Amino acid sequence: MRLRHFWILWFLLTTTAAFAQQVEVEEFKFPASKNFVKIPFKLVHNLVVIPVNINNSKPLNFVVDTGVETSLLTQLGKFDSITLNNVRPLSLRGLGKGEGIKAMNSSGNRIHFSGIEAKGQQMLVLMENIFSLSTRLGVEIHGIIGYSLFKNFVVEIDYQNRVLTLFKPGTYPKKRLKKASRVPIFIEDAKPYVKAVITSEDGIKHPIRLVIDSGLSTTMLLYLPSIAALKIPQPNIEAYLGRGLNGEIHGRIGRVESLQLGSFLLKRPPASFPDSISIQHALNLKNRNGNLGADILQRFKVVMDYQNGQMFLTQNYKYGSPFYFNLSGLEIVTPIPGLNYYTVSDVLPNSASSKAGLIKGDALLTIDGVNCATKSLEEILSLFQSKPGRKLKLQVKRDSATIKTTLYLSDVI
Repeated sequence: MRLRHFWILWFLLTTTAAFAQQVEVEEFKFPASKNFVKIPFKLVHNLVVIPVNINNSKPLNFVVDTGVETSLLTQLGKFDSITLNNVRPLSLRGLGKGEGIKAMNSSGNRIHFSGIEAKGQQMLVLMENIFSLSTRLGVEIHGIIGYSLFKNFVVEIDYQNRVLTLFKPGTYPKKRLKKASRVPIFIEDAKPYVKAVITSEDGIKHPIRLVIDSGLSTTMLLYLPSIAALKIPQPNIEAYLGRGLNGEIHGRIGRVESLQLGSFLLKRPPASFPDSISIQHALNLKNRNGNLGADILQRFKVVMDYQNGQMFLTQNYKYGSPFYFNLSGLEIVTPIPGLNYYTVSDVLPNSASSKAGLIKGDALLTIDGVNCATKSLEEILSLFQSKPGRKLKLQVKRDSATIKTTLYLSDVI
């Protein structure tokens, strides 16, 4: 983000915002004579990424996140610029420790993609790039879009073929639901909720209510204080779980025996248990027990029908795959998004990578003799998540030295 340009734009708009006329909010409109629109997407870290234009901008990469009400602009690239309308400052709160962050609220914007457009749209602009999505996902990520995309369409997310399709209400072909299982959902405060059941290691079944969160790349977050008699499973590990609007989220990760979602029973999925300080804001809401993430959703073709309070799930080729948790013990980032250069940002204690002597700051050079510069981040992560027991020979750069080591993938939970 070019901060100088951004700040100048902010001052200009706040100076004139008081005199600007309110722009009527419009819903997204389809191209004439069309009942559906297909949008190919990138699947990165289990997250759906689509191109979106804001006003007169070039296509920007936005994560599709069912857990977000208002579209967020999180970051601009070095050579990107964007014009926003009717801007005023505000503070945002969410998950994480801390007091929230400074942001801007912008109204009266035109959002358009794949022939679909809506005017008078609201956007929130983060004053700092707290999520670092681009370095973590390996491609430039500019924002997050959610409720405005789902509220007036039937939305099909085909994770297997990487196509998101929007249908006008009442036009979704019933034959596409022939093998699907219907799951009731509940829309509250612009967020979709689903009822599920987890079975803990002691065999007790716990009914839970989860936010369907396609912007959460892992399986699920469970808010331990909100679920009676549930304990963190053994074994478990302490881990950094991510970043919320209020700051870093820490907690523990362990496996539950099963997750019942509609007619589907998913066995031994990992669950993240944030510490109570990180989720205090969510606990105060008292209407949820956690979040259902994309590592569950991506095992299905998902059809979301907000208007009729229903979700349809059709299992795909990933449905029966085991749930592995970070078999390498590495967290990998790309310091320059779009460039195939990868460094270690974190190493889990007692993991395969710590036993191999890898440390934070190491730059990956080769894996089994293959130059990492020829691989995308997704390909690198797939190698590190392939299967427990696999042996990978690595070369890394540490300061001015080249270090060789062998990594034996293992599941720490």
